[in-house]
Amino acid sequence: MSRTSPTASEGFIGKGRTPAKGSGPSAQGDPSSSRAAGPESGPAIVATPSLAASAAPLPEDDKQSHAAAPLPASVGDGAFGTLLEPMLRKICDDRLSAITWFRTEWQRGGALTGYAVFRDDADREQPVVIKMPVPPCERHWLVQLTPHDDVGPHVYAHGDMIGGYDLAWVVMERLPHGPLNSDWGGAEFDLLVDAVGRFYRAAADHAPVGEPVQRDWEHVLDVARQKVRQNTLPEQPRWTKALKKAQRKLKPWTERWLDRPIHHWRHGDLHLGNAMTRTEAPGGPAVLFDFANTRVGHWVEDAVYFEHIYWSRPQRLEGRKLCKAIARRRKELGLEVESDWAELAEVKRALLAMSTPTKLEHFGDPVHVIAALDVLERAVG
Repeated sequence: MSRTSPTASEGFIGKGRTPAKGSGPSAQGDPSSSRAAGPESGPAIVATPSLAASAAPLPEDDKQSHAAAPLPASVGDGAFGTLLEPMLRKICDDRLSAITWFRTEWQRGGALTGYAVFRDDADREQPVVIKMPVPPCERHWLVQLTPHDDVGPHVYAHGDMIGGYDLAWVVMERLPHGPLNSDWGGAEFDLLVDAVGRFYRAAADHAPVGEPVQRDWEHVLDVARQKVRQNTLPEQPRWTKALKKAQRKLKPWTERWLDRPIHHWRHGDLHLGNAMTRTEAPGGPAVLFDFANTRVGHWVEDAVYFEHIYWSRPQRLEGRKLCKAIARRRKELGLEVESDWAELAEVKRALLAMSTPTKLEHFGDPVHVIAALDVLERAVG
């Protein structure tokens, strides 16, 4: 991470719509650290959201867009928020209050989140969240989506460096309610389906760039079989048999998957924990966040991932078919829905179920493991 001569005039202050009245406290997002190379310094730019959006381009290197960058040793691991806070407040033209910094259990590499108040263009105090550093991809989409009502949180200020350090940062609306959960009485699923549909519509205005995630499924299968041998999994003999049958199906599965259209933007981490609202439960609409994994691909990837979380808890869905619901919402919004999307979803389900033994640290609950095995057995026949 490079260091240039310090200046307090680095960043962009975005003007635009004010969030719905009633914004209040709540944490949001998965703060993570990453940074793309940017200008060494420059005056603060006061801009409309559309102009501010152009100031947060995606790096040409797709890996750089999503990868985390370590903090410089001179800044330190825990105190950099305190050290850089005066500079950040000055960049924001002293419209930002004192910041309460904290670190959540999932944050690594010294990345921090802070709570503060930002004085908007109407001279009203708005509760905000400060994230620093943020991946270039996440900053890009937060800024790009700000002009679109109710898609992402409103960004008040953002920049790609601070105090001479290459540290991307954002000051954004602090959403008051959520994340979505059972307090919404089942409506949480409908709200998230609607929210991701609106995200797809907003993202469709942006040309697809970068590379989709392409996994080596032969290697994934090898690792899955190895994990089954090494770990005590529920229904271990069934897993061994199902993975052996998957070997015979793998070539047509992977050929079909590699042939999928990849000109869609997908959120990359679609689940209830990445959406909040500005109104109390069971109200909506929902607002998405955590765009660190957003990239080109196919919308079915989001849909099946969201669905698979409930393979072991189908009663939570109360009969909802999440993939079908997202396909229907896309159609309602005038977005492309391929005639063979259901076939593609079946392939993705099979590949995701097959990979379950490789992700036991995240999806190792015995009930989920058995549910994934049931999905795989249906796919292999």
